[in-house]
Amino acid sequence: MGERVNWKPWAVAVVVLLAHVALLLLYWDSIPDPVPVHFDASGQADRWEPKTPLHVLMMPLLSVGTVLLMVACLPPRGLARPQPVHGAASVPYSVSVAQRVEQVVHLTWRFLGWFAVAIAVAFLVSDVTTRLPVFAHMQWLAPAVWVGFTVLVIVGSLVLLVRQTSSKKIEPDAEEVARADDEFLLGVYNAPNDPMAAISVPSRPTRLIINRGQRLGKQYLMRMVVSIVAYTLFTVLVAAL
Repeated sequence: MGERVNWKPWAVAVVVLLAHVALLLLYWDSIPDPVPVHFDASGQADRWEPKTPLHVLMMPLLSVGTVLLMVACLPPRGLARPQPVHGAASVPYSVSVAQRVEQVVHLTWRFLGWFAVAIAVAFLVSDVTTRLPVFAHMQWLAPAVWVGFTVLVIVGSLVLLVRQTSSKKIEPDAEEVARADDEFLLGVYNAPNDPMAAISVPSRPTRLIINRGQRLGKQYLMRMVVSIVAYTLFTVLVAAL
């Protein structure tokens, strides 16, 4: 256990976000006033607002918010480590389960990292080709990049699934055999006396099952729920401005 985190996609995402803002500031004088803030299905502007920093930077803000949501959904690196329990553990800590959990965590970090890059690029291309006259001749790129983004997500998900299922199989150790092999349909279970904050079963090696009875698991679930709600409210607010 102990694979190093691949920070490369997250660094690339930050560079794309900074480039997005830099392009808008660099060509600020050429941005029309009023500025288009909404487009119909054919890519034609159907809503305009005064040229203010908020309206001009609306797309970068959405891009940053989406990337931050991806960060909030990253599973903690410590999910595979043994967690404290009060009293005697109801089930044993399993090294084989922990290794499987760490594999899923590592691949999830990589997948969400490149997802963040893809969404940041999609927002950037859509924004600069529809708002900056110097890139107006490249408006065809906007729908193309979103189609590419969709394909990338689908292909990336399939690659993640294939890579995890085809990787070296981790044989259950004695402790894993001793654990109950239950089906957790919602991907969550509550076992305060289980020293594991998350598990991954051999039948579904790409899936994390979070133990909300452990503090780390509960914090992760709460972080995701709060982040999703906050992001939803944020996008609604931006759309209403």
